[in-house]
Order: sequence, then structure tokens, then C-alpha cells
Amino acid sequence: MTAKSEESGCGITSYADTKGYISVTVQGDGDNTHRGGPWYSWNAAGTTLSPGPQGATCTSSASNTNYCYTSCSSEGKCPNPQCSWTTCHDTGPTVTGTGSVTSGFIPSLYDTLEAQLCIDVTREYNSGESNGGIMSYQTGVVLHARLAAIVPQFGSFTKGFVEAPATGVPCLSFHGSKDTTVPANKSLSGDGYYYTTTATIFVKWSQSNKCSGGMTVYKSAYSGTDKLWCEGYQHCDGGDLVRCSWNGGHNWFGNKASLNGGLVTDFLLKWTKPSHIGMGATTGQAIPEGNIFNVTILTDEEEEAMDQAARQATLDVDVQMTNLSHGRHHYGNPKHGCRSDEDAVEAGTGWLCAPKVASIAGENRTCKADSDCEYGSYCMNGEGKTEPYSCHGVQPPKPSCAVGALNSWKSGCPTDAAVRWGSKAWPVCLGKGVTNEPYVHGDFHCLLTCPCLGDGTAKCGAESDSHCPRGATCERGELRHMAHGVCTYRK
Repeated sequence: MTAKSEESGCGITSYADTKGYISVTVQGDGDNTHRGGPWYSWNAAGTTLSPGPQGATCTSSASNTNYCYTSCSSEGKCPNPQCSWTTCHDTGPTVTGTGSVTSGFIPSLYDTLEAQLCIDVTREYNSGESNGGIMSYQTGVVLHARLAAIVPQFGSFTKGFVEAPATGVPCLSFHGSKDTTVPANKSLSGDGYYYTTTATIFVKWSQSNKCSGGMTVYKSAYSGTDKLWCEGYQHCDGGDLVRCSWNGGHNWFGNKASLNGGLVTDFLLKWTKPSHIGMGATTGQAIPEGNIFNVTILTDEEEEAMDQAARQATLDVDVQMTNLSHGRHHYGNPKHGCRSDEDAVEAGTGWLCAPKVASIAGENRTCKADSDCEYGSYCMNGEGKTEPYSCHGVQPPKPSCAVGALNSWKSGCPTDAAVRWGSKAWPVCLGKGVTNEPYVHGDFHCLLTCPCLGDGTAKCGAESDSHCPRGATCERGELRHMAHGVCTYRK
């Protein structure tokens, strides 16, 4: 998303005047020329370093060349399976681990803000959503001496790359209980990527924050709203460590900017870091000059033009949907009954008739070479057997579709839907359905994706709705790309 759309959706800026802080909304790098963008992103926590210490960071079915950014291609970081899904540019303090705290865009941005604005350097914070939540965790690790607190919103560490700060950083992390895009309590996402569970992250961070006493219920002003429930360690000398769940998907808390911004800022503003004296230096150190940007200020008209260009780019997709002249279409309203090859699946805040996708159980995968198997397993000829051989090792199910392909009708999903001529809707295959851990259980379905042209809210707006079948709403909450929604019907 553009910074303008992100600012509208997350709701943090709306509280800046009344609560007395400076709000800066930052836009990721977008060096990806493939259709379906804009592809703004952050390089952090191993998003471009597959295979990692624990193997490939995505399944072979999720391998997607459209996620190979120009910067990654030039560095040879798009192997097979192609699990890199962000820019490879140095957008953050470091792409992983506990490296340099002076290089990268984000540390330099803090330096620039300190140099140009009147800032209380003991009260600098960081928050982000989804891939921005991944970056927020990364800044907490690397900028632990600088940041007073962080709030990663529905983010995580890529599998194999979890780290913890050297000193305590107060942290509140929250996910929707229905989030299958970056799940809180499962490793494998619905689009075939591996993450670190929040519980695993907190075990490491609890040592940094010097926590003890186990977890207990954590009360906030928003507890109970949309079933928000939080728990945190009872005693943390380095600041509270809190994880929360709410009744929603991969979206801002409550699907509402005011709720999300309130929850985030209420936690952040409780904390200070008196040891930070400026430009990343702590008590007893000399304050460096810092790395100061030469800032260019856009006019309101230039910013609006950038936002409009981004929305237009979302419509540049390869779509060949068909509108049948007879029979019942796929992706209809479950209230009217679903086809025999569909299930009624919950998505966003509604539901839809989702075509079922067949899959092959992991232990039955056939192969001709090791490259046909998941990273960490191998292709072996069983005694007395001829080709095809079988994969040995941990194997997730293999669906008969391209998982998470977000800008093409060539996903292996049905392409008939009751959409208008010229619609930019297209099908997407996901590990999503009626089970608790759908990808692991081979529970794959096709959803109907739509261009989300709204200003950052959960509902994408009337223009986006027009790309869906009549009566359906285009909304966020299911996909990693926040400029893409799914068509759903109200229950």
C-alpha cells in the first residue's frame, strides 16, 4: 500500500494531535515490475534469505516468480522454490539478526526526524502491519537501545530467523484469530509460507525483557471489543510483553482505523527509554552526527497523484474470467446454495461458495529428483521400485493449484463467475477452508480476488465492489497484498 492508504487504515495519525505526538507513516520499497502491484515491501527477518537455518521458507506450491523483486534477481536471491517475497534493498536497520544499527533506511529516518523536528528522544516508537509488522519486530531487535516500545501488528519472523533484543523492549503483538496469512499460532500460512509462532518469539523475548511468573490476562481499554483478549508475562523488568487475539482476519484491529490506532498508541505511549540520549546513542556515549536524509517534500497534488497511480496499477492484471450463459457460476452466495464442487467458506467478515481444490498427501508425493520435493527432504527409489520415485522427509500436501498467485487467472482455479464485463476479479488458491490448520490438512479452496481501491479501510469501496458478483463486497483481511481484497457475501 502507499503511505497515504496505510495512514488511513491503521488510524495512528488520527490520535496525534489529541495525544501530542508526531506520526510518520513510511512506505516500503517497490522495485518490482510485475503486474498486480504496487509491490511496496520491507526486507527484514529473513524474507529474502530462503533457504534459511530451518530449510525453505515456503512450500514448492507457493513458489511464485512474481514475488521476485528486481533487487533480488540481481543478487541471485530467487532460487527454486522462489520464497523471497519482498525487496532485497536495505530498507531496514538490517535484513536479519542483530547487525548494524546505523545502516539502512529506518535508522536514518529516525536520525533525520531528530535533526529536523523537536522530539523527546526518550519516546521514539515503532509499529507496522503485516510485512510492516515483520519490520517492526526487526527494529525492536536491532534498535533496542533506541526504541521505547514497539507494536507489531499481525506480523512475525520468517521461519528460522527469530531473534530477540539484547536489552528489554516493551512489545504488544496482535493477530486476528482467523488470520491464515501470517498466523499467530501456526507456522504454515494459507499461501504456503512458514513463519514463527508468537509463543516461540515470546519465549526468546521474555529473556531479553527479564520476564518471570508465567502469563496472565492483560487488560486494556479495548479488552472485549471484537473479542479482543490479551495476555502478558506477570513480571517483566524490561517492559511488558503482551500478545493479543481478536475476532478477525489479516487486518487492522476491529477492521476499523480508530480502534486499531487507539490500541496501538495506548500501549506505546506508556513507555519511555531514558537511557537513549539521541541519534541511537545511550547514556555515557557521545552523540554522533547521524545519517541525515536530504528530504524532498511532495505537494498534496503530487502525493495524490502517486496514490492514484498505485491504485491504477492494481488494475493491471491478466484476467480472463468467463460469465456463463447457463448453469450456476462458481463463487456465489452460500445463501442460495453452493455447487457440489464447492464449500461455504468464511472469508473476511463474510463468506462465499469456494471451489474445492484436490491435493496429494505429503507422504504420497512422487518425484524424479530431489528438486521435486520440499527443501530438507529427498527423492528416493524404494527397493524394487521403478519411477516414479517418492519423496522422503516432512512433506506438506501438494495442491493442484498455484497457491497465492495474486495477479493471474492461471492459478488452476475455476474462472467462471457472475461478474460484469471488464471486471478485474480473478481467482486465488489458498490453504483455507473449514479446518483449524487448512494447509497441513490439505484443505484448499479458491477465493475470488478483487482490486482493493479503497483508502485503507477494511471495506474496499463501491468501485472495488463493482468488480465482484452482484451482492458481494470486496474487503481486505485474507491476502498478504493489502491492495487486494476478496469478494464475500454477508451472512
